[in-house]
Amino acid sequence: MPGPPPSESFMHLALELARGAQRDGEVPVGAVVVDASGHVLGEGRNRAEHESPLHHAEISALSAVLRTRDRWSLGGSTLYATAEPCLMCLGAMVQARIGGLVYACAEPRYGGVAVLQALWKEGRYPHRFPVLSGLMEEESRALLQEFFRQRRADREGA
Repeated sequence: MPGPPPSESFMHLALELARGAQRDGEVPVGAVVVDASGHVLGEGRNRAEHESPLHHAEISALSAVLRTRDRWSLGGSTLYATAEPCLMCLGAMVQARIGGLVYACAEPRYGGVAVLQALWKEGRYPHRFPVLSGLMEEESRALLQEFFRQRRADREGA
């Protein structure tokens, strides 16, 4: 995989961003873009509930990097996300030519990695990148489950 080998320290940072999103009432997802030498280039957390459905953690992290660069290609960089990205975010990663993706836990409802991989298999989207899942999966899943358990309890209590 381009960039540094998968690192728990980058996923820890993404989890801290996810916890910040949760404190703000957002779905707890965080993302970090790291260059090939291990420097954090950009960070993001979900802000879709309060700002726009476009403000997913991955899009925010990519945008943070791209605002500081002269070029749009992020080849050699790796995006770390606490949950499997949706199709919108994966499309943005393809367009930005990300070098790799590492995510913590699968998102069975909205995750799009299998769809993207099927498109690659069909010969669509010539830019491909390695995908690794499961890094710190339990921590991320627990955070998401806690958030949605609390959200259901709040709705039932209202």
